[in-house]
Amino acid sequence: MARDDKFGAFTIRNESRSQEIGEKQLIKLYRNRAELKKEFKRLRDERYTLEQALEKKDNELQKSRGELGAFEALLAEPTTAFNTLVFFQLRGIWEDCSGRVKKLVLEMTQIRETRERQLHVADFSKAQGVRAGKFEVKESALQAEQEEFSEIIEKLQKNCNELKGFWNFFKRRDFRAQITENETQRQELKHKSGQLAQKRQEIEAEQPPEFGGLSVQGKRAINLVGLASAHHLYEHYASGGLYKLVKAATVGKPRNARYGDKGACEKIMKRVNELKVALEKQKNFNQVLRERTERIKSIVSYRKDSECVPLAKSLAELPSREPQADGKFLESVNLLADQVWDVHDALLN
Repeated sequence: MARDDKFGAFTIRNESRSQEIGEKQLIKLYRNRAELKKEFKRLRDERYTLEQALEKKDNELQKSRGELGAFEALLAEPTTAFNTLVFFQLRGIWEDCSGRVKKLVLEMTQIRETRERQLHVADFSKAQGVRAGKFEVKESALQAEQEEFSEIIEKLQKNCNELKGFWNFFKRRDFRAQITENETQRQELKHKSGQLAQKRQEIEAEQPPEFGGLSVQGKRAINLVGLASAHHLYEHYASGGLYKLVKAATVGKPRNARYGDKGACEKIMKRVNELKVALEKQKNFNQVLRERTERIKSIVSYRKDSECVPLAKSLAELPSREPQADGKFLESVNLLADQVWDVHDALLN
């Protein structure tokens, strides 16, 4: 009977253990199923995103093929071929001038940033030297006092050593007491001097704080140069009679280009080439740019002290630098409001 009870208890425990293992496996199975569903959803979403991107690229490719076909058709037709060539040459002027302004702003930014970073480090080093120098002055004063105590101790010790015989016992004791008192004060000064030296060394070991970027003043100076460059390029092509054509080409379509017959188109293309060559041959560009920058600086205003781009309305009456052949000045242009050469995109905020 006892044996049966034991086997019965064993059987019950074994069944309980098996049931517990089965429940754990079932829970694990459900967890794996949930993870698989989650991964399946992620892959499905990723596939959908890739399909959308592929469809977008395919549409862009089809659009490009259509534009290329239309462009080829324009070039194949004698009545539109020259107008199309002129259209893209004019658009090329805009891209070239826009690139020149952006490149100049980028170069000026790199130069100014290097200069301001160096000034940042120099100012920190100067302030660091002043702070460390104050501790060094105090150190020198304490060291001078230590030397004085050392001289006093040396004299007292010499006098003490000269006193011989037991009858000078009390005198020697007085001298030793004075020596001990002066030595204590000297050690205190030495300890203070050591603390000052440690603080000074900590200050000298400090690294400059991270450079916070260009100042508002620096960004404004760069933007003024960018605006001056844009205005110079505007006058160069406007005086050659091309700016309005160039501006129109940036918003127009090749199929709508109408510049005249073959002779008229060749005349425009010749003028485009002449102005490009003249631009490359300019020798006094830096001087002109400095003068133009100062002139713009004298008329611009800003909405806030923290803003770096001038108000567009402050550039509304920017005069031309030189009169034309007929004695008249070029019509005023608002560099920002009219988005000349996309100059606003090049400026620093």
